[in-house]
Amino acid sequence: MSARPLIFFGTTNLDPCFQVERLPTPGESVMGTLIRYAGGKGANQAVAAARLGLQPHFYTRLGDDDAGRFLLQSLREAGVRANTITMSPGEVSGSALVMVSDDGSNMIVIDPGANLNVTPDMVESAAELIERDAIVVAEMGMPIEALNRLFEMKRDKGFELVFNPAPVRPGLSSAAWKSVDCVTPNQKEAFELTGVEVCDLNSAANAALKLLDLGPRAALITLGAQGAYYADATGSFALSAFPVKVVDTTAAGDAFNGAFAASLAQRLPLREAVRRALAVGALCVTRRGAQISMPTAEAVDEFMKSQTILELE
Repeated sequence: MSARPLIFFGTTNLDPCFQVERLPTPGESVMGTLIRYAGGKGANQAVAAARLGLQPHFYTRLGDDDAGRFLLQSLREAGVRANTITMSPGEVSGSALVMVSDDGSNMIVIDPGANLNVTPDMVESAAELIERDAIVVAEMGMPIEALNRLFEMKRDKGFELVFNPAPVRPGLSSAAWKSVDCVTPNQKEAFELTGVEVCDLNSAANAALKLLDLGPRAALITLGAQGAYYADATGSFALSAFPVKVVDTTAAGDAFNGAFAASLAQRLPLREAVRRALAVGALCVTRRGAQISMPTAEAVDEFMKSQTILELE
């Protein structure tokens, strides 16, 4: 059976990344090594899916500048379909200054650039690519008005909608929340959306219930080294994480989301889709960078053969 159509909506950024021994405190200067990576939440997620063998469409906006050309080439080389990527003369591509310490923790400052100029009408122009059987993935870095329009389109198009609410911002309509099939926050984002501090499975369960009250049909909370917790109206389960040596956590959530959507598109059962997404996230954090850290399907298969994972609930 062929894979379902898959399309990502989101941001693309150039990531100048400083590798430092430790993250600085306010007012402190530290020495580091600078490397330039391709990044952006939506772009990272699309690349994660492409590396797993999918051919996803990706809707994003770039400036017609050196950074934009570098980012477009990176997406194409990864196997992402670029026919819905706009390069805009006179605009500056988005960028994110990243610092990563030797223990894998990071600090990030984002200049959205052209990402902020996506309008509801621009999103509407991508509607013809969305088939009824499609899986659509969106993240919250896009302008809220554009997201509201994308979510409204579900009423007519009937696609399955996976929503990664990062970075959390106000303004998404109640109708938009009710169109979401699965919302996928991490612990911090779940707290910002629900007020529940997520530190273990019990608090994850409480936060998931509050997320469902917002309107989504399902909630999937990533818990870092603790794994992931899923809940919908019919039940819940939790899977533990794969233990790995962490090098760089920069794109871990994007790796998880891209892999989860790709697994759904490949028609894997839900638990297996979450398990595979955890494996992709685990492999991602063992490598430096954002898109460059996304593993291939072959690497994931080999990794999963040698690992066991527990269903906790």
